[in-house]
This record gives sequence, structure tokens and C-alpha cells, in this order.
Amino acid sequence: MLLDRDDRILLIRHRYDGVIVVPGSPVGELFWVPPGGGLKEGEDFLQGARRELMEETGLTEVEWGPCLWTLDVDVRWGGEPVHMHERYFLARVRGTQTVTRAYLEPGEEQAIDDHRWWSLAELVAAEATETLRPVGLPGLLAEVLAAGGRPSGEPRVLHV
Repeated sequence: MLLDRDDRILLIRHRYDGVIVVPGSPVGELFWVPPGGGLKEGEDFLQGARRELMEETGLTEVEWGPCLWTLDVDVRWGGEPVHMHERYFLARVRGTQTVTRAYLEPGEEQAIDDHRWWSLAELVAAEATETLRPVGLPGLLAEVLAAGGRPSGEPRVLHV
């Protein structure tokens, strides 16, 4: 969960033509998620988060914080069953940086449709018309901001 100095969250809009099926939580063709993705062999979750952030945004000047949330879910991805172990880390971008698509991997170039910085108010308003993940993202962001961006304790376990 990448925040800027104005407490806006960066979300990436993905385009998947019915590829992901999460039981009880439909995902449409277009949906917004924080930057992230799968781990490569030998990576831990934080290493994977750093690499994915750089690949999907080009942003490297980032202050990393704790793991906020975890989500373990079985999905169908491209028709195949996959068990996802998601970890959401708090991070803040330092200074002024521009998001770029220059480091996207070949499959990501087609899948990543857009990116946008969202204020909490914009996120709350968009929840009625946009698909946002993780489920309940505006409330989750509100909790982090209410804690001054410095949550304490163990990561919260999310459910679909």
C-alpha cells in the first residue's frame, strides 16, 4: 500500500478478461489494486514487494513500513486453481517521482491498464462504481490513516 505525502494511495487498474475467479467476490474485467504480484524463487514477501513496485511503477525512492494485512485465498487464474498468499506492506514514496510503465514485464504491458493516486474521499466515492481490491479497501485505508500511518501490532488477516 503505497502512500504519497498527501496520504493518497497508488492503485493500478488491471485488465483481465474473466481470468480471475475468487469465490464470493467477483472481479470484473477492470479492477484497481495496489502494486504487487507474485514472488520469484528465493524472494521473501518484502523483497517481492520491492521488486514488483519497481517493475509496475518505476518507483524506487520508497520508505518501507510494516506488513499491514494478510490474505490467503484460493482463486482460479486463467482457468487454473491457485492459492494466493498476499501480504500488503505500508510504504511511502519519498520526494516527487513519476510513475512509469518502462519496467513492466511483457504480460503486464497488456494487463496493466492505468494507475492513479486516490485520496480517501475519492476511494470511498469510487467504491460504488469501481472494483477495488482488497475488499473493503477504503475502510482499511481509513484505519491506517487514523493511526497516523503508523499501525502497530500484528498484520490484520483479511477475508474475501
